[in-house]
Amino acid sequence: MATATGRRRSSVTDLHWYVAYVKSCQERKVAEALGNMGVGYYLPVQREVHQWSDRKKIVARLVLPRMIFIRTTEAGRLGPMRVIPGLLRYMSNKGPYNPVIIRDAEMESFRAMVEHSGRNVSMNGEALVPGDRVRIVHGPLTGYEFELVSIGDARCLGVRLGSLGYATMDLSADALEKI
Repeated sequence: MATATGRRRSSVTDLHWYVAYVKSCQERKVAEALGNMGVGYYLPVQREVHQWSDRKKIVARLVLPRMIFIRTTEAGRLGPMRVIPGLLRYMSNKGPYNPVIIRDAEMESFRAMVEHSGRNVSMNGEALVPGDRVRIVHGPLTGYEFELVSIGDARCLGVRLGSLGYATMDLSADALEKI
């Protein structure tokens, strides 16, 4: 269905990415339960090397502790809440009936940043001043487009995730081209 502006109106049967809150230390259990139910999800995890005096160990670090992204329809989003005890509620804008929806393009960029960058990704919930749109020209994220943001003295790439804020990552300027 199209609106007067020509944009397609969302239907209750369209798939969307929702941000859900999870009980502390239950992220992986909730992810497993969603997978068993056949519900799409994304749990952003990065591998880090931790070094002690006698050894190194690769550790899986949650990028967003106590949160998981769930891909479902508006009509089906409450189903998992009823049967998964560790799933608390969905992030919402101004009331419980207006859930935050992450656009597919934003989620694709965020997933690429987490899974292929080789650098630690962190979340910044502050309101950042939008900067230039940039494209990565070399490295594992070649071809992806991001927003260039500045935090203090660092140059960062940012992927806006709706009301959740920005996922950011440091990157040298020589890997970027302005769009």
